[in-house]
Amino acid sequence: MRRLLLTLTALTLSFQAFSQSVTLSSLLREMVDRQAVTRFPDYRAHQASSYNRTSVSPDAPGWFADSDGVWCIREETNAQGETEWVLMEDNGPGAITKIWAVCFYYGLADTTGANVRIYIDGSTTPVIDENFFALVKGQSFVAPPLAAETRRAGNLYLPIPYAKSCKVTMNKKVFYNIISYRRYPAGTPVESFSMAAVEQNKPLVDSVNRVLAQGIDTPSAGKEKSTRLTLAPGEKSTVRLPKGTRALSDMTFNVGDGNQLRQTILSLTFDGRQTVWSPIGDFFSVGVGIRPYSTWERSAAEDGTLRCRWMMPYRESASATFENLSDTTVQIEFAYKTVPYEWTSESMYFHSRWKSGDPTPGFPLFDYNMVEVQGRGVYVGDQFTVLNPAEGWWGEGDEKVWVDNESFPSLFGTGTEDYYGWAGGVVPTSADQFSVPFLANVRVADPNSKGYNTCTRTRSLDAIPFAEHLRFDIESSGSMRYNWFHMLYAVNAFWYADGDATDNAEELRQYASQPPMTLSALEQLNAAAKEQGYSVDGAIEAENLSTYTLADGAVETDAIDVWGDRSGGRLKGFNLPAGGSVTVRLTELFAETPLKMCVVTNSSSSEVEIRVNGELVRTLNLNSEHAAMPVIDLGSFEPKENALEIRFTALRNTQLGLDYFLTK
Repeated sequence: MRRLLLTLTALTLSFQAFSQSVTLSSLLREMVDRQAVTRFPDYRAHQASSYNRTSVSPDAPGWFADSDGVWCIREETNAQGETEWVLMEDNGPGAITKIWAVCFYYGLADTTGANVRIYIDGSTTPVIDENFFALVKGQSFVAPPLAAETRRAGNLYLPIPYAKSCKVTMNKKVFYNIISYRRYPAGTPVESFSMAAVEQNKPLVDSVNRVLAQGIDTPSAGKEKSTRLTLAPGEKSTVRLPKGTRALSDMTFNVGDGNQLRQTILSLTFDGRQTVWSPIGDFFSVGVGIRPYSTWERSAAEDGTLRCRWMMPYRESASATFENLSDTTVQIEFAYKTVPYEWTSESMYFHSRWKSGDPTPGFPLFDYNMVEVQGRGVYVGDQFTVLNPAEGWWGEGDEKVWVDNESFPSLFGTGTEDYYGWAGGVVPTSADQFSVPFLANVRVADPNSKGYNTCTRTRSLDAIPFAEHLRFDIESSGSMRYNWFHMLYAVNAFWYADGDATDNAEELRQYASQPPMTLSALEQLNAAAKEQGYSVDGAIEAENLSTYTLADGAVETDAIDVWGDRSGGRLKGFNLPAGGSVTVRLTELFAETPLKMCVVTNSSSSEVEIRVNGELVRTLNLNSEHAAMPVIDLGSFEPKENALEIRFTALRNTQLGLDYFLTK
């Protein structure tokens, strides 16, 4: 233990001394320097992934498209005449910080797959040409935990810096992958990655691996202080931390294993501003019951001991407040350490907020917001808990991270399990629980994910800085796409930010004060909702309209492939040859009218032109491997003769499925 502490201290000091230029060694030192993430950096985070490229805009078909594993930047021929699939490409200076890959290839039986090749600074010879699965699972030249297998996937954390450019390819057809990378300001000195640098830094690589493997169990600096609190129902108690410019570096709690984990609130205040408000259990990804795991920043033990090692700096004062929202007395054991900290203009405060609410329907699909922050900061992780009331998969949703008011997310993922570092292919069970330094599948329900499930991910070199704004969304998307089918979410986001930053988080006492919802209660809610049926408020049901005109070979059909619920229980469907059209009139409209419509996207659909009152409004590609039902905003229009006439013209043979129109 003492040797590990000395190693960690030496690595931190070395990072501070040599952080002016970016090298393999500086990045490795940064990875295990717990103070590094508290300071705003000079890089911008990006991500390349195999997400479905039909996702182009929230108001266009395909925003919730699945089939996320077969897309890449392009195919090209290399200097040896071989075809390669380009996964990621960037002009430096920069550094790859994390690579995830599913470790089966077009079927669970093929666990060999392809080679991954990484080209640096325009060279036609790759610096890495390895079996992709072996590389990310720690079976190549990088050992665990810098590269490690999770479940049906692997994650590589060895940093790969580049001075001028980087290109990552596969030598076979692309399959599910996610590559996180940094882009530094122009002129940043970077020493590009090489296998010689890996060999030269082998002692450092081995040391970092040892420190990460020991993880949260390594001793921390500072003198520990402890207290035991007894809180009656509704009672609060505050512990004042040492004054001065310091950092809270280590916290340990034990509140037992029961409703106390959800109904005991932890709030942290730094320099007069409360930045953390969360049930203690959810902060540690065990809000619905203890499951042991250990990551770099947090852990939970079988006996209920919870430990946090995120560094939390403050300039003058800090306090921890505990509140009992339950109807029984709570016993809390709390220990902590603080250390001296040098506050600079780049220093930031630690934040975390818990979010939950009422159960949400499985249809229509929507982007579930984890957090939105205005101001300067760095996003460093999250935990995601879902109560799934049916056997089957609950997490098709992709993460979408918008940074500094960009027009398209700079980080767009391929699925919830992929974001959390493992992979699907089968419905997960409790055998899929794991924890590695920056990832953990803390809880998987049996049978087949029916019940509570919890994943968590934290970020080191792959943290996400934002100068003005961050919005982190993840699609609420599962296999049961019915309005009556509800799931329940409870999440935490973790980030650092300046003192004047603001966020959209709330103190959700009405939800935290209740014990976690039971599976049987959610099943009863779904049964009642199923009896009520599904109908969108204010919808003009397409199947009830009698104003259709068909032309040039268009015919009606009932054979429409759909993955999602139908408002009113039915659709209106057509088969259109190229050039064929369907026109429908919406009448009794007397002022400028906003117009939305719910349409079907499926593998039998193609491009259609949409005209409103004779004017071309949109050309939509309705083709999708997985049938879906997006809502499209067409804009606002002045009626002609108190009506809007909407014409759909096929550019190629297509199906057209219409569910409803909205004019309010």
